[in-house]
Amino acid sequence: MRKIGIILLIIGFSFITACEDFFLEKPDTTGTVDLEEVYSSTKNAEAALFSCYRNILLHGWPGGWGVGHGALASISGERSYGYSWHGTYNIALTGLTVNGTDGSDAGADNYNNNWSNIRACFLVKENIDLVPDMSDATKEHIKAEAIGLIAYRYMGMFYRYGGLPIVRKSLEVTDDLNMPREDLQVTLDYILELCDEAYNGLPEGKWSDDKTGRLTRGAVLAIKARALMYAARPLFNSSTPYLDNGENNELICFGNESATRWDDAIQANEAVLSWANSNGYELINTGGAIKGQPNPNALADYGTATSTPSNREVLLAYKCNSTNQYEWPGSAIFYYMNMSANWSNNRWDTDLVGLLTNFLELYYKNDGTEQDWPKVGDSSPRSAEDWLERIPTMEARCLADNIFPGFDAYNNPGVYNYSSQGWGRNTANIAKENNFPNPVSTGKGCGSVVKFYYKAGSRIWFEPPLFRLAETYLNLAEAYNETGNSTKALENLNMVRNRAGLPSITETDKAELRGVIQREKAIEFYNENHRYYDVKHWKHKDIANGIIGGSMRELQFKVKSNSSGSYNLAVNLESYWDSESYFAFWSPMMFLEPIPQVEVNKGVIVQNPGY
Repeated sequence: MRKIGIILLIIGFSFITACEDFFLEKPDTTGTVDLEEVYSSTKNAEAALFSCYRNILLHGWPGGWGVGHGALASISGERSYGYSWHGTYNIALTGLTVNGTDGSDAGADNYNNNWSNIRACFLVKENIDLVPDMSDATKEHIKAEAIGLIAYRYMGMFYRYGGLPIVRKSLEVTDDLNMPREDLQVTLDYILELCDEAYNGLPEGKWSDDKTGRLTRGAVLAIKARALMYAARPLFNSSTPYLDNGENNELICFGNESATRWDDAIQANEAVLSWANSNGYELINTGGAIKGQPNPNALADYGTATSTPSNREVLLAYKCNSTNQYEWPGSAIFYYMNMSANWSNNRWDTDLVGLLTNFLELYYKNDGTEQDWPKVGDSSPRSAEDWLERIPTMEARCLADNIFPGFDAYNNPGVYNYSSQGWGRNTANIAKENNFPNPVSTGKGCGSVVKFYYKAGSRIWFEPPLFRLAETYLNLAEAYNETGNSTKALENLNMVRNRAGLPSITETDKAELRGVIQREKAIEFYNENHRYYDVKHWKHKDIANGIIGGSMRELQFKVKSNSSGSYNLAVNLESYWDSESYFAFWSPMMFLEPIPQVEVNKGVIVQNPGY
């Protein structure tokens, strides 16, 4: 099966990424490949398109989110902040800045990189007609793909920054580059326009197997649906902005609160489901209990949905099957999204990104009830038996997402590197000293991430899922709840909960159900780059109290002082407790990302408030 050129072995063309300068500066046209040469054959032209896939779809993932070391989960209360040279460490402790950190031009994104990648897509669209050995139908499909990729990147910038400059072509040195930000509504309308154009130009159904990974109409519908969800949430869907921005408030809020935005989101997400049902995609549930009952195959089905390449739940993934641990951006993705067991003996940059207690507490027990974990302030530590008894009672997603001290990874059984013996020093905050109630160490957390590696064996790479149908169901649950339709909200929520092996929720109070849905989405999309933005756009009540800001806690483990194999917690664990590891920074200005100060200084682009 031939995968498209998102794969890291793709041949790059320098004209695609030549515009590395700031958006309002003149495009760099030096040292570029001649366009006529690039578009002289189908092979060369497809390589240009695949380079766009490679760069556009990386948005937000390690290697494509503007920070050199770390992942978004390390600044959203999911995992610890990493080492002192990681961008996540600095953001967690001091917040976002206009000058950036660790390779970023500002905040937690690379603002200017967005525009160079968008320009590359426009170049493909504008020049594909030059290819002599390509059919007209294929050219139209490629134009639609390029437009769909632009829509994807605009969507990501929309919920990061708010209103944006509207670019409709590849900008040249003769163009007026003094483009101001447009208001939220104009930006949203442009995203929807791009989605409609891409949808109309793409094939009706799925691509053939030799073109797996390319944008489908379903993926474009998912882009539209996600954009409309962010438009409907309280950060934008408001008469007043989160911080006053004077005459530029329309850049960061709509200026009115409208229930019709939720209706639009419902319509868009229902369209995703309709397309999926007609084209062989579905929420994976093999337990014979699609609705209403817990799925007995929850771990296998959730593991398949998040880990198996090209599975029937994923509408779009980042195809990155490199086997070279030093190849960029695969190296960054595999290091920082997971504890890649195959590399852990050689790499230690990922040693301090363990699961926080803050997030461990969100997972349910496998019967849907709450787990009782140690608390900061307990009078004494808990026994080893307590820990060893609690982990096996956790829900399937918890066990599939993490490897816990003293246990083999439930999602990759029988593989030494995923065993309690094979993970060595990377498994937890462990010491032979009795530090209670203080932390033994900071960063290794309650366990290490193994999500995306269900039955992966020794496979190093994984395909980051960009759109899974679980998101569509939870979007519908959220949107129906906000319109007062608790029946439809519960129907969609329980599709995901039941698949995860949990009993159905029956709560109908709007505010209470909202919290349940938000928690469900946090669990389902742990380490998939959702929570950092979701909590901001919901203006979550606990955003400064243990999510993005506030006390960050990690379980601590004491092993027997005379133990020789101190990391075999199944044998040598003596006690454990919870402890505050660090206190993270939060400011309301961080609801949106900052524009690089060098851009603002040009006098055209307006900064987001507070920076």
